[in-house]
Amino acid sequence: MIIRAEIADYDVGWVLIDTGSSVNVIFTDVFRGLGIADSIVNRQITPLLSFSGDLVQPVDSISLPIAFDVAPRKTMTYNQFLIVDCPTAYNVIIGRTALTRVKAHLSPHMLLMKFPTRNGTGIIRGDPLSARTCYATTLKSVACKPPMEAMTVQGLPNGSGPIDDPREETPTPVAQPAEELETVVLNEIGTNLDPNLRRQFIDFLRQQAEVFAWSYDDMPGISPDVISHKLSISTAHKPVRQKRRSYDTERYEVMCAEVGKLKAIGFIREATYPVWFANSVMVQKAKGG
Repeated sequence: MIIRAEIADYDVGWVLIDTGSSVNVIFTDVFRGLGIADSIVNRQITPLLSFSGDLVQPVDSISLPIAFDVAPRKTMTYNQFLIVDCPTAYNVIIGRTALTRVKAHLSPHMLLMKFPTRNGTGIIRGDPLSARTCYATTLKSVACKPPMEAMTVQGLPNGSGPIDDPREETPTPVAQPAEELETVVLNEIGTNLDPNLRRQFIDFLRQQAEVFAWSYDDMPGISPDVISHKLSISTAHKPVRQKRRSYDTERYEVMCAEVGKLKAIGFIREATYPVWFANSVMVQKAKGG
Protein backbone atom coordinates (compact mmCIF):
# COMPACT_ATOMS: atom_id res chain seq x y z
CA MET A 1 0.00 0.00 0.00
CA ILE A 2 1.37 3.43 -0.99
CA ILE A 3 0.60 6.43 1.24
CA ARG A 4 1.90 9.89 2.16
CA ALA A 5 3.49 10.54 5.53
CA GLU A 6 5.17 13.37 7.39
CA ILE A 7 8.84 12.55 8.07
CA ALA A 8 11.04 15.05 9.92
CA ASP A 9 8.44 17.80 9.20
CA TYR A 10 8.50 17.04 5.46
CA ASP A 11 5.54 15.73 3.47
CA VAL A 12 6.86 12.60 1.74
CA GLY A 13 5.02 10.65 -0.93
CA TRP A 14 5.52 7.18 -2.38
CA VAL A 15 5.82 5.65 1.08
CA LEU A 16 5.43 1.87 0.95
CA ILE A 17 3.69 0.14 3.86
CA ASP A 18 5.37 -3.26 3.99
CA THR A 19 4.25 -5.64 6.75
CA GLY A 20 6.85 -8.13 5.55
CA SER A 21 9.78 -5.84 6.35
CA SER A 22 11.34 -5.95 9.81
CA VAL A 23 13.08 -2.58 9.37
CA ASN A 24 12.25 0.92 8.18
CA VAL A 25 14.19 2.10 5.13
CA ILE A 26 14.76 5.57 3.73
CA PHE A 27 16.67 5.91 0.48
CA THR A 28 19.65 8.23 0.09
CA ASP A 29 18.11 10.69 -2.39
CA VAL A 30 15.18 11.33 -0.06
CA PHE A 31 17.42 11.54 3.01
CA ARG A 32 19.60 14.19 1.37
CA GLY A 33 16.45 16.13 0.50
CA LEU A 34 15.53 16.33 4.19
CA GLY A 35 18.65 18.43 4.84
CA ILE A 36 19.69 16.51 7.95
CA ALA A 37 23.29 16.87 9.14
CA ASP A 38 25.50 13.82 8.69
CA SER A 39 26.86 14.27 12.23
CA ILE A 40 23.73 12.77 13.84
CA VAL A 41 23.65 9.54 11.83
CA ASN A 42 24.72 6.22 13.30
CA ARG A 43 27.59 4.50 11.47
CA GLN A 44 27.37 1.22 13.41
CA ILE A 45 25.09 -0.81 11.18
CA THR A 46 24.78 -4.39 10.01
CA PRO A 47 24.05 -5.71 6.48
CA LEU A 48 20.41 -5.93 5.42
CA LEU A 49 19.02 -9.15 3.91
CA SER A 50 16.78 -8.28 0.97
CA PHE A 51 13.72 -10.18 -0.22
CA SER A 52 15.76 -11.76 -3.02
CA GLY A 53 18.27 -13.10 -0.49
CA ASP A 54 21.02 -10.62 -1.39
CA LEU A 55 22.97 -8.77 1.29
CA VAL A 56 22.59 -4.97 1.08
CA GLN A 57 24.97 -2.78 3.08
CA PRO A 58 23.12 0.31 4.40
CA VAL A 59 24.98 3.61 4.31
CA ASP A 60 23.91 4.79 7.77
CA SER A 61 21.00 4.65 10.20
CA ILE A 62 19.13 7.46 11.92
CA SER A 63 16.17 8.01 14.24
CA LEU A 64 13.49 10.19 12.61
CA PRO A 65 10.00 11.33 13.61
CA ILE A 66 7.21 10.03 11.40
CA ALA A 67 3.60 11.19 11.57
CA PHE A 68 0.46 9.77 9.98
CA ASP A 69 -2.78 11.61 9.08
CA VAL A 70 -3.51 15.23 9.99
CA ALA A 71 -4.70 16.97 13.15
CA PRO A 72 -6.69 16.37 15.26
CA ARG A 73 -6.41 12.62 14.51
CA LYS A 74 -2.69 12.60 14.02
CA THR A 75 -0.19 10.18 15.50
CA MET A 76 3.58 10.58 15.62
CA THR A 77 6.42 8.30 16.69
CA TYR A 78 10.22 8.17 16.49
CA ASN A 79 11.65 5.22 14.58
CA GLN A 80 15.05 4.00 13.44
CA PHE A 81 15.55 4.17 9.67
CA LEU A 82 18.25 2.46 7.63
CA ILE A 83 19.68 4.69 4.90
CA VAL A 84 20.10 2.58 1.77
CA ASP A 85 21.69 3.63 -1.51
CA CYS A 86 20.10 1.56 -4.29
CA PRO A 87 17.72 2.23 -7.20
CA THR A 88 14.07 1.94 -6.21
CA ALA A 89 10.64 3.24 -7.13
CA TYR A 90 9.82 4.17 -3.52
CA ASN A 91 11.03 6.97 -1.27
CA VAL A 92 10.54 5.25 2.09
CA ILE A 93 9.60 1.75 3.27
CA ILE A 94 7.71 1.53 6.55
CA GLY A 95 8.12 -1.86 8.23
CA ARG A 96 6.57 -3.67 11.17
CA THR A 97 8.44 -1.69 13.83
CA ALA A 98 6.79 1.64 13.00
CA LEU A 99 3.39 0.03 12.41
CA THR A 100 3.57 -1.70 15.78
CA ARG A 101 4.44 1.54 17.59
CA VAL A 102 1.35 3.33 16.25
CA LYS A 103 -0.81 0.18 16.71
CA ALA A 104 -1.82 0.28 13.06
CA HIS A 105 -4.39 -2.09 11.51
CA LEU A 106 -4.26 -2.59 7.74
CA SER A 107 -6.86 -3.68 5.24
CA PRO A 108 -5.07 -4.30 1.91
CA HIS A 109 -8.37 -5.06 0.19
CA MET A 110 -9.81 -1.67 1.15
CA LEU A 111 -6.42 0.13 0.85
CA LEU A 112 -7.00 1.38 4.38
CA MET A 113 -4.87 1.82 7.50
CA LYS A 114 -6.39 2.69 10.89
CA PHE A 115 -4.70 3.58 14.18
CA PRO A 116 -5.90 4.90 17.56
CA THR A 117 -5.33 8.54 18.58
CA ARG A 118 -6.42 10.70 21.52
CA ASN A 119 -9.21 12.19 19.41
CA GLY A 120 -10.53 9.00 17.87
CA THR A 121 -9.46 6.61 15.14
CA GLY A 122 -7.07 7.95 12.51
CA ILE A 123 -7.55 6.78 8.92
CA ILE A 124 -5.15 6.79 5.98
CA ARG A 125 -6.18 5.58 2.54
CA GLY A 126 -3.76 4.14 0.03
CA ASP A 127 -3.11 5.93 -3.26
CA PRO A 128 -3.81 3.48 -6.13
CA LEU A 129 -2.42 5.89 -8.76
CA SER A 130 0.92 6.15 -6.96
CA ALA A 131 0.97 2.38 -6.53
CA ARG A 132 0.54 1.84 -10.28
CA THR A 133 3.26 4.42 -11.00
CA CYS A 134 5.70 2.69 -8.64
CA TYR A 135 4.88 -0.68 -10.15
CA ALA A 136 5.48 0.61 -13.69
CA THR A 137 8.77 2.22 -12.62
CA THR A 138 9.93 -1.05 -11.06
CA LEU A 139 9.12 -3.01 -14.23
CA LYS A 140 11.09 -0.54 -16.35
CA SER A 141 14.15 -0.77 -14.09
CA VAL A 142 14.07 -4.59 -14.23
CA ALA A 143 13.66 -4.60 -18.03
CA CYS A 144 16.69 -2.31 -18.46
CA LYS A 145 19.05 -4.57 -16.54
CA PRO A 146 21.51 -6.49 -18.76
CA PRO A 147 21.28 -10.28 -18.63
CA MET A 148 23.50 -11.93 -16.03
CA GLU A 149 26.45 -13.91 -17.36
CA ALA A 150 28.02 -16.81 -15.50
CA MET A 151 31.80 -16.42 -15.35
CA THR A 152 34.13 -19.28 -14.40
CA VAL A 153 37.34 -18.33 -12.57
CA GLN A 154 40.07 -20.93 -12.82
CA GLY A 155 42.65 -21.61 -10.13
CA LEU A 156 41.72 -19.08 -7.42
CA PRO A 157 44.52 -18.80 -4.84
CA ASN A 158 42.19 -18.88 -1.83
CA GLY A 159 40.43 -22.03 -2.96
CA SER A 160 37.04 -20.33 -3.25
CA GLY A 161 36.38 -21.30 -6.84
CA PRO A 162 32.98 -22.16 -8.28
CA ILE A 163 31.32 -25.35 -7.10
CA ASP A 164 30.63 -28.16 -9.55
CA ASP A 165 26.98 -28.51 -10.45
CA PRO A 166 26.00 -32.21 -10.12
CA ARG A 167 23.61 -31.78 -13.02
CA GLU A 168 26.41 -30.87 -15.42
CA GLU A 169 28.55 -33.45 -17.16
CA THR A 170 31.56 -31.11 -17.55
CA PRO A 171 33.43 -30.45 -14.27
CA THR A 172 34.75 -27.03 -13.29
CA PRO A 173 38.29 -26.44 -14.62
CA VAL A 174 40.97 -26.55 -11.91
CA ALA A 175 44.53 -25.34 -11.67
CA GLN A 176 47.11 -27.52 -13.44
CA PRO A 177 50.72 -28.23 -12.32
CA ALA A 178 53.29 -25.64 -13.34
CA GLU A 179 55.81 -28.32 -14.34
CA GLU A 180 55.99 -31.94 -15.44
CA LEU A 181 55.36 -34.54 -12.74
CA GLU A 182 57.36 -37.67 -11.92
CA THR A 183 55.68 -40.72 -10.41
CA VAL A 184 57.51 -41.99 -7.29
CA VAL A 185 55.61 -45.05 -6.04
CA LEU A 186 53.81 -43.07 -3.38
CA ASN A 187 52.80 -39.95 -5.25
CA GLU A 188 53.77 -37.38 -7.87
CA ILE A 189 56.39 -34.70 -7.32
CA GLY A 190 57.80 -31.92 -9.46
CA THR A 191 60.70 -32.73 -11.79
CA ASN A 192 62.39 -29.34 -11.26
CA LEU A 193 63.17 -29.91 -7.58
CA ASP A 194 66.73 -29.66 -6.31
CA PRO A 195 68.26 -33.21 -6.23
CA ASN A 196 68.92 -33.10 -2.48
CA LEU A 197 65.47 -31.72 -1.73
CA ARG A 198 63.95 -34.28 -4.09
CA ARG A 199 65.67 -37.17 -2.29
CA GLN A 200 64.61 -35.84 1.14
CA PHE A 201 61.07 -35.38 -0.08
CA ILE A 202 60.87 -38.95 -1.42
CA ASP A 203 62.30 -40.38 1.82
CA PHE A 204 59.82 -38.41 3.85
CA LEU A 205 56.86 -39.64 1.77
CA ARG A 206 57.99 -43.25 2.12
CA GLN A 207 58.43 -42.93 5.88
CA GLN A 208 54.94 -41.45 6.23
CA ALA A 209 53.26 -43.91 3.84
CA GLU A 210 50.85 -45.13 6.51
CA VAL A 211 49.16 -41.73 6.80
CA PHE A 212 47.96 -41.86 3.20
CA ALA A 213 44.66 -43.53 2.30
CA TRP A 214 45.08 -45.30 -1.02
CA SER A 215 41.70 -47.03 -1.02
CA TYR A 216 38.55 -47.45 1.06
CA ASP A 217 40.23 -50.40 2.81
CA ASP A 218 42.78 -48.00 4.33
CA MET A 219 40.03 -46.06 6.14
CA PRO A 220 38.22 -48.58 8.36
CA GLY A 221 36.62 -47.66 11.65
CA ILE A 222 36.71 -43.86 11.36
CA SER A 223 34.82 -42.52 14.37
CA PRO A 224 31.76 -40.32 13.68
CA ASP A 225 33.33 -37.89 16.16
CA VAL A 226 35.92 -37.07 13.49
CA ILE A 227 33.44 -36.26 10.76
CA SER A 228 29.84 -37.16 10.02
CA HIS A 229 27.09 -36.20 7.63
CA LYS A 230 23.59 -35.30 8.78
CA LEU A 231 20.41 -34.50 6.89
CA SER A 232 18.64 -31.70 8.75
CA ILE A 233 15.08 -32.44 7.67
CA SER A 234 12.20 -30.61 9.31
CA THR A 235 9.48 -32.88 10.62
CA ALA A 236 6.95 -30.23 9.62
CA HIS A 237 7.49 -30.93 5.92
CA LYS A 238 6.19 -33.95 4.07
CA PRO A 239 8.97 -36.23 2.74
CA VAL A 240 9.41 -36.48 -1.02
CA ARG A 241 9.94 -39.75 -2.81
CA GLN A 242 11.63 -39.28 -6.17
CA LYS A 243 10.79 -41.50 -9.10
CA ARG A 244 13.59 -43.96 -9.74
CA ARG A 245 15.83 -42.93 -12.61
CA SER A 246 17.24 -45.17 -15.30
CA TYR A 247 21.01 -45.16 -15.84
CA ASP A 248 23.06 -46.40 -18.76
CA THR A 249 25.10 -49.57 -18.33
CA GLU A 250 28.44 -47.81 -17.79
CA ARG A 251 27.14 -45.56 -15.02
CA TYR A 252 25.21 -48.37 -13.40
CA GLU A 253 28.32 -50.55 -13.21
CA VAL A 254 30.38 -47.71 -11.71
CA MET A 255 27.69 -47.00 -9.11
CA CYS A 256 27.45 -50.68 -8.13
CA ALA A 257 31.24 -50.93 -7.80
CA GLU A 258 31.52 -47.86 -5.57
CA VAL A 259 28.58 -48.90 -3.39
CA GLY A 260 30.08 -52.37 -3.05
CA LYS A 261 33.39 -50.94 -1.83
CA LEU A 262 31.67 -48.79 0.80
CA LYS A 263 29.48 -51.66 2.01
CA ALA A 264 32.43 -54.02 2.26
CA ILE A 265 34.25 -51.88 4.85
CA GLY A 266 31.09 -50.86 6.72
CA PHE A 267 30.95 -47.22 5.65
CA ILE A 268 27.33 -47.62 4.53
CA ARG A 269 24.62 -50.18 5.03
CA GLU A 270 21.47 -51.06 3.17
CA ALA A 271 18.27 -49.60 4.58
CA THR A 272 14.66 -49.27 3.49
CA TYR A 273 13.00 -45.85 3.45
CA PRO A 274 9.29 -46.21 2.67
CA VAL A 275 8.52 -42.50 2.90
CA TRP A 276 11.35 -40.78 1.04
CA PHE A 277 13.81 -41.66 -1.69
CA ALA A 278 16.58 -39.74 -3.49
CA ASN A 279 18.40 -40.83 -6.64
CA SER A 280 22.18 -40.93 -6.82
CA VAL A 281 23.90 -38.13 -8.71
CA MET A 282 27.21 -38.88 -10.40
CA VAL A 283 29.78 -36.09 -10.78
CA GLN A 284 32.75 -36.46 -13.10
CA LYS A 285 36.08 -35.62 -11.48
CA ALA A 286 38.39 -33.05 -12.99
CA LYS A 287 41.03 -35.72 -13.72
CA GLY A 288 38.54 -38.20 -15.05
CA GLY A 289 36.86 -41.14 -13.35
